[in-house]
Amino acid sequence: LFESKNNESRLVLDLNTDAQFPFGGGGSERGLLGIASQNNLVYVSYTSQDINESYSLVVDEYSMNFTKVRNIIKIEGFPSIHNGGALQFDSLGKLYLSVGDGSENLNKYIYEDHPQNLNDYRGKILRLDISDLKLEPEVVAYGIRNPWGVTIDSKDRMFILQCGSSTVEAVYLLNDLYSGIPANLGWPVFEGSKRMRKDPLMFKDVLAPIFETNIRPGCLTAGVYLDDIESFLLGDFFGTIRLLKQQEN
Repeated sequence: LFESKNNESRLVLDLNTDAQFPFGGGGSERGLLGIASQNNLVYVSYTSQDINESYSLVVDEYSMNFTKVRNIIKIEGFPSIHNGGALQFDSLGKLYLSVGDGSENLNKYIYEDHPQNLNDYRGKILRLDISDLKLEPEVVAYGIRNPWGVTIDSKDRMFILQCGSSTVEAVYLLNDLYSGIPANLGWPVFEGSKRMRKDPLMFKDVLAPIFETNIRPGCLTAGVYLDDIESFLLGDFFGTIRLLKQQEN
């Protein structure tokens, strides 16, 4: 990470000095994944290589001069892809972390069940109360494959960009982050509105996407809500830009 000031840049954090920090390459999604800041503290998410050649998703807290303060969370059991790692704050100062499903099986009919298991943090959106020293993650949404992009707007609504497996890329909207009931996005039973396998879970019981596209490949990666035109601007892995605006119906 670099800090830019007066047209000059200086290195403030080099994770490569950590022997467990993996290099990317080879089509992997490892490395530095997300960054967010609040109250003169900086939060960084990245992957860390474990001794059994699997990976962990890690979030650390740093001071503004990038001295490490503490580890916030470490989630084990990832291959080289499907880590998630997006970080966002809401207006109440709670930190949100997107977590991929930890699946490396690209067969579209065989998926891990982590996303539907509420006792497993993989395939989830987690809320982290960083003011609590004995931090216990809270599941806000589950049933997610690989949430690269998570955006919280000025109204504390969350947009979740779901990277699909073989058919559908989808955008979901959580209108209320504090409903008390985690939202189920359906994966791996549903990919967007498309059923992927036989299962008792019904589409009426999952959160329907507000937008989906079957243009493949093109994982949705990041977005921002523009208050002045009440629209959500998002991009995908191959550079396509879309602008979503709610219609009357």
